[in-house]
Amino acid sequence: MATQQIVSVNDGGQITVSDIKGNPMWIPTKVIEMLTGAFPEEFFLRNAGPNVNGMVGFRQSRPLFLDSEIADLVEFEEIPVVAGATGIPMIAVGTRKGLGVRVSKDMIDEGRLMEVQDQIKQVVNTFIRSRVRALRALLMNPAIPTIPAGAAWDTSTGRPGRDIANAQEKVASANVSGVTGNEDEFQFEANGIGMARSLVPVLGDNDNFTSLYDKDALVSEDIRYTGKLPRQIKGMDAIAAPFWPKDRVLVAERGTVGFYSDTRALQSTGLYPEGNGPNGGPTESWRSDTTAKRVLGADQPLAACWITGVVTP
Repeated sequence: MATQQIVSVNDGGQITVSDIKGNPMWIPTKVIEMLTGAFPEEFFLRNAGPNVNGMVGFRQSRPLFLDSEIADLVEFEEIPVVAGATGIPMIAVGTRKGLGVRVSKDMIDEGRLMEVQDQIKQVVNTFIRSRVRALRALLMNPAIPTIPAGAAWDTSTGRPGRDIANAQEKVASANVSGVTGNEDEFQFEANGIGMARSLVPVLGDNDNFTSLYDKDALVSEDIRYTGKLPRQIKGMDAIAAPFWPKDRVLVAERGTVGFYSDTRALQSTGLYPEGNGPNGGPTESWRSDTTAKRVLGADQPLAACWITGVVTP
């Protein structure tokens, strides 16, 4: 039997509010399923593992090479130990986030399933929006370089491919000293690109971009026919994110620009009576709570680059 993919609260067999009350794990299961893979920070950032106190210390722009070259050694000569630069000390702090879904006895008696479904969708959408806002705030770090688009992509002179290539070059040439051509380059390689969903039709209408997909081998990815962002753009994994800044695009080395660390991984409780009594207690209601506590940090900001001005103001 084929597995059915759950992408909304309406998927699966038809149920009633009474069924939901009788199966306390139905709501939390739906919420977790709909949020799994929905957070853009998990596309750009690496999982740094758990933390125990909602706080993570790290070093920003820690060099990836030692201060000295490998030593030439004669026989029996002591191998030197070289101290490396450590980067700027930083601290990232997380806060607990949570929302609940409430089911009343009236909703059960009157079969108001749509109200339950709407609450679940609202919780899911609000969690996603909150996480994207946190990621946007992190990546607006002034240490992350920006380059302007040569021309807005929604104009006839816009050249998305060229602007993206310039951002890739900016990431690839990032170095400790900031001097172009210095051998202390970090050796970053941009392999991810993120943009607002509203930019997808803009790219589909840009002849300079769609010409990249005129080859037979790429026709299945052609945005003019699919209406979707290609899986890869110039060799980079691509994501069209909700609630993303509409006027800019991020190019980055995925998993390097920053990290996330969970004090409390996303969790959702089973439906329980609010008043701890029959019929849901004195308020005649039941609830399911979804909570999480995640820390975000950008420890290698030069592994990313913003392209600004991609649409006309």
